[in-house]
Amino acid sequence: MTNFLIYAACRNLFSDMLDRVWEKRKIRGFSRTLVDWYRRNGRKLPWRDNPDPYRVWISEIMLQQTQISTMLPYYVRFLKRFPDLESLARAKGWEVLELWAGLGYYSRARNLHRAARRVVEDDTGFPEEFSAVLALPGIGRYTAGAICSIAFNQPYPAVDGNVRRVATRLMGLKQKVPDEYFWNLVSAWIPHRDPASFNQAMMDLGAMLCVPAKPRCSDCPVSAFCKAKKLGIQSSIPVARRKHSAKRLRIVVLKLQCDGKVLLSRSETSGLIPGQWGLPWRAVPEGAPAIDAAAKLCRATLGRRVRLDDCGQVRHTITGNLISATAFCGKVESAVQVMRGNSRWVRNSSARKLLTSSLFHKVLRQPLVQKRLPA
Repeated sequence: MTNFLIYAACRNLFSDMLDRVWEKRKIRGFSRTLVDWYRRNGRKLPWRDNPDPYRVWISEIMLQQTQISTMLPYYVRFLKRFPDLESLARAKGWEVLELWAGLGYYSRARNLHRAARRVVEDDTGFPEEFSAVLALPGIGRYTAGAICSIAFNQPYPAVDGNVRRVATRLMGLKQKVPDEYFWNLVSAWIPHRDPASFNQAMMDLGAMLCVPAKPRCSDCPVSAFCKAKKLGIQSSIPVARRKHSAKRLRIVVLKLQCDGKVLLSRSETSGLIPGQWGLPWRAVPEGAPAIDAAAKLCRATLGRRVRLDDCGQVRHTITGNLISATAFCGKVESAVQVMRGNSRWVRNSSARKLLTSSLFHKVLRQPLVQKRLPA
């Protein structure tokens, strides 16, 4: 009996060892196949030719909540204006926001600027340790993993939406699992040799082939490893999350002109509309006429009534908000003084340079009068 128990224990141990060896072999085969595909078919992106930490960092911050096709021209312009940490750290906040205008989620730009200044002040160069990268403003677990793996070739996972979708299908997950599951899974998959290529291969696989709808399984290099493909459920998982409806906001914007100049005000501290300077604007209370809100804003700014003309509607989307702006134009006598200390008159040509948000540029392009209102 004792010999039988010893035999059974040895057999179970040997079986467990074989299972672990098989799993390791499977992981190595999966990683090797995926990276080979990536080296032949990966997307040609500007930071991949020269993956220094600054360029990778900028790309990853810009790609947060933004499609790569939208982000690329901004990336090129940003790197041309701020080619390194030092130039970004020296820049004024409005200069950074000016180049960011149109990308949305402007806290990303502010955090980017803060982080650049912190790194330059520390005078130690861009940090290489994961914990130090993670401690920078605006950087979370995914971004830190992407920077450390792509720029420094360190074996840290980078789990984004694309990677979660790929992993869900590879493992045939029909039910929702904790997010930590994906981090542990990719940590086990990521090779210590060339983790940069592996992480970027996972990203590209999700973006190019393992797409949300109608995945291109016939072109997938790792379909043999995919449990969802074997079960025929690849198009039904993961279950798409419900999109949050955008918040709708009504505002009025004033285009006040005087002797070839336009009135600008310092932007609200809410950060909804980016830039240090903007046209005077105010949210319209629900159910209130836009002209009433515009008249109150005008009196608060100039200390007097001015004839305002409705210059039409401007639609604008920013950071999950659908903004419907009614533009009001008015001509002001040269003797009128600005009542609010955070406003000033500037020439039209200078205004276009000072304004960051494309919303204000749309208002400036509006014809002077579309609908004349009673005085």
